[in-house]
Amino acid sequence: GHRLLTASEFLQMAGRAGRRGMDTNGYVVTVQTPFEGAKEAAYLATAGADPLVSQFTPTYGMVLNLLQTHSLPQAKELVERSFAQYLATLYLKPQQQAITELTAELTRIDFQLAPVDVAVMEGYQKLKEHLKVERRILKDLQHQAEVSVSKAVSQVLQQVESGAILYLKGKNVPVSSPVPAVLVSKQKGSGQFPYLVCLSAANRWYVATTADVMGLDGFPEVADDQVSNGSTEDYSTGSTQGESSDIITLRYLEIGTLQPLEGLEIKPGQVKSGNEDTEALANQVPTIAQLWVAPEVREQQGVVGDLEGQMETHALRQWGNPSQLIKRHKKRLFLQEQINQRQTKFREYQAQHWHEFLNLIEILKESGSLEDLTPTVLGQVAASVRGENELWLALAMLSGELDDLDPHQLAAACSAIVTETPRPDSWTNYKPSEEVLEALGNLRRIRRQVFQLQRRYHVALPVWSEDRLIGLIEQWSLGKSWRELCGNTSLDEGDVVRILRRTLDILSQIPHVLPLPESLKTNAIRAAQLLDRFPVNERVK
Repeated sequence: GHRLLTASEFLQMAGRAGRRGMDTNGYVVTVQTPFEGAKEAAYLATAGADPLVSQFTPTYGMVLNLLQTHSLPQAKELVERSFAQYLATLYLKPQQQAITELTAELTRIDFQLAPVDVAVMEGYQKLKEHLKVERRILKDLQHQAEVSVSKAVSQVLQQVESGAILYLKGKNVPVSSPVPAVLVSKQKGSGQFPYLVCLSAANRWYVATTADVMGLDGFPEVADDQVSNGSTEDYSTGSTQGESSDIITLRYLEIGTLQPLEGLEIKPGQVKSGNEDTEALANQVPTIAQLWVAPEVREQQGVVGDLEGQMETHALRQWGNPSQLIKRHKKRLFLQEQINQRQTKFREYQAQHWHEFLNLIEILKESGSLEDLTPTVLGQVAASVRGENELWLALAMLSGELDDLDPHQLAAACSAIVTETPRPDSWTNYKPSEEVLEALGNLRRIRRQVFQLQRRYHVALPVWSEDRLIGLIEQWSLGKSWRELCGNTSLDEGDVVRILRRTLDILSQIPHVLPLPESLKTNAIRAAQLLDRFPVNERVK
């Protein structure tokens, strides 16, 4: 995406505003955007340069030249003493400090947990997880039992008379534990079920629904099997009602002619304190609900109780609070992981440039430029040239594809292998000769191999082969005037000069590379002479 220029980038661009050797002054035009204006431009123009950052990257030429005069350990020492490595070390100081602090904290926790047997701690954690599972099972069983009891209670409530003791808890009686209360009367409800008006042991009146009744005093007791199995058989209260029904004996209190308290609104959820007339009856109501517990729930409660007992008497408690000990142990494991990750990144970053150096060695070996760290003929050529990718330049020069080109064609071909990819909208009216295009086409296989090698070893050095603008170089070599040349391209004059000078630079190197054919050297000298005229030669009249 887009971002603001840094002060250093602005300074560099301003420094290139004038055409070197052609202009005494350079002018920088800063264009305003909807988001940045004069304020930002003034800041960039007046701000000091950014802190120095090294762009050091090992190259094929560096590797080959170092290996010709130094052993591998000596080369490693030189790479590690580079300015970039120095800056990397500065960057790593905070990382090293963080590792030191984490290690100190880990040491403190290790000291605190030194007496603790890790196996005992792990056993406690497993037991805790087991208890968690069994509690979840108990909760599910309790829910199932509540559903079964609720169905049975709903049937029994249809026959229950005033004086029965109910256990209330639900939507309309929001309490933590069921409230025992005596049923005083049934009042007509809004649906098919009546409202239940009850009096509790605390001498308080409640208006509840059948859904608020969790159980009754005396039920279920006789029909345990039916209730626990979710049976929907009919239940009868009082005396025998027939052979097909279960007989349930409920506990009843004598309520006489007691009626709901005057002023109590018959509406679910209503609560009102009783008076002296109801106090005697309230004293007869149990204070604690004796709820029925399904056999499977009772059995699971025993399992949970046993596990809780083991937790209370576990050997881990001899060293302190188990929760605190486990918390510290987890913190210790977290710190160990953090330290390992940071140390791994620290080592990788610390050795980054040396790893890049070793990757270049592997590429040079596979390409035939090195044999046992000794440069071959190909390696000697790569060591003798200067460029962004010396291996690619050496392979192109030794391929034989450039040997038979005329000087002006050689200049165009050399420009193609040293010029970066132009902008998509760049153009020129000059087409390169067929001989140049054929030579570049024959180099594609070599270029593809270099790409594959670099990709395998994570090396990102450019492998240029751009033929869109090389017609300019060929025509300049053939004597075209500067005005005519610049009138047939979309490039600025400064960009044309830069491409020509870069081409001139590589041509000037070829005669000094000993292993190259003499014919190629001679053509390079002639091509350089053809290019070296104003404004490329930088001479100011």
